[in-house]
This record gives sequence, structure tokens and C-alpha cells, in this order.
Amino acid sequence: MPWRVEFDGELDVIRCIYAGSIALDDFKGATFEAIALARKHNAHRVLIDTAELDSAISTMEIYSLPEFYETTRTDRHSKWAFVLPPAGQIREDAKFYVTVCKNRGWYIRAFDHRREAVAWLVRKNDVVNGA
Repeated sequence: MPWRVEFDGELDVIRCIYAGSIALDDFKGATFEAIALARKHNAHRVLIDTAELDSAISTMEIYSLPEFYETTRTDRHSKWAFVLPPAGQIREDAKFYVTVCKNRGWYIRAFDHRREAVAWLVRKNDVVNGA
């Protein structure tokens, strides 16, 4: 499986980690699992790590994901830190995903490094869904 979703109880963060090649159904499967964990643990912070992603979904599929989140009742009060792939078209696609999510009202920010993403995600003085 090109993804895994886990809850980090120490940081109170849901981690969605992607590697290799991924399809739209993979993103959707990870989303369902992340929603279930978030509800179970009352977690509102999500680390989306695509640093090891090689290829992903089409531009139109990327564009459709925020609407999918709305239909699945993904928590609008959550804060998402997105770790970008290192280079190439996959990085540009990931940046487009972040832009689409922001434009649809999700509280998401892109990062080059996992360490920076986690630091921002757990910072307590930020208002979730208020940036």
C-alpha cells in the first residue's frame, strides 16, 4: 500500500504518509482512515507527508479532492501541514493541491521539511482554521 495513516498521541497529530506511486482511490482511502482516527482521538491537526511520493493523480483529480473532503464531512476546523515532494512535476502538482485546498477554505500550509511542518502544526498560538 502506498500510504499509511497513524495517530501520534504525543503530538496529538494524525500522520498521512505517502510513498511511491498513488492513485485517487489511495488518497480517498487514506482520507477515510484519517477521518476515523481524528474522530476517535478528537484530533484536529494533520501532517500530510508526500516527501517520498514519485507520482500521483491528475490535475483534475487534484482539483476534485477538496469537494470530496466536504462530502466526507472532513473536519473544517482542522489544521493541515503538507510536506512537499523534493522536485519535479510531482512537486508542482503538490503545490497546486495546497493552493486548491486553500482556495476552498481549508487551513493548510506547504513545507519543504517535515521538521518545519511539525513545528508549525503543533504551535499552540495558531487559531485552527483561522489563518
